[in-house]
Amino acid sequence: NPPPYPLTLHFPPNVFRQANVTAFQKIIGSIRDATEEAKVRKGDDAGLRILELYGGVGTIGLNLLDYASKFTSSDENPYNLEAFNKSVHMLPKKVSRKAEYVKKSAEGMVEGGYLSRNEYDICILDPPRKGCNPSVLSALCSKSQTSLKTLVYVSCGFDAFVRDCDELEKKGGWKLVKGEGHVLFPGADAIETFAVFQR
Repeated sequence: NPPPYPLTLHFPPNVFRQANVTAFQKIIGSIRDATEEAKVRKGDDAGLRILELYGGVGTIGLNLLDYASKFTSSDENPYNLEAFNKSVHMLPKKVSRKAEYVKKSAEGMVEGGYLSRNEYDICILDPPRKGCNPSVLSALCSKSQTSLKTLVYVSCGFDAFVRDCDELEKKGGWKLVKGEGHVLFPGADAIETFAVFQR
């Protein structure tokens, strides 16, 4: 289920990239399926308003633009913006015009009000091994956040994921509806967890 537009991602040496890009494509396929389901749940033809936190160069989110009316990616690494823009400028105009990048950490996005404006339908999270920052979890659990109906969480730290999952369910009213484990490094005792939450 690849996107119906050509996408070239740029990874200069000073940005994060998945070591096993081929295996990660399976996770992106699962994320596309979850995003398509979120669009069906929304029930209109306008497209989804998608927010991506811990977005890197847009590795996940730029694969979802055919489902989006608006896509905002964010990350704190100052070198990501140029790589993101290179990828976006190579896209067809009808796709590229949906995408924007904010040079802020996930905590900075919370402080900037991006999670309290009720402007997004779905949030993509791909935090580092330590999991989500407490302020991010608090914002996602807020009952004043009414437009956000789907969370997609990709985790490389299972213990942190279990902790964050517990908080999202108990404090935020989120329901874990799907979970997958992906082996990106055969022979290692590490898995990448993909999960979908709805409320």
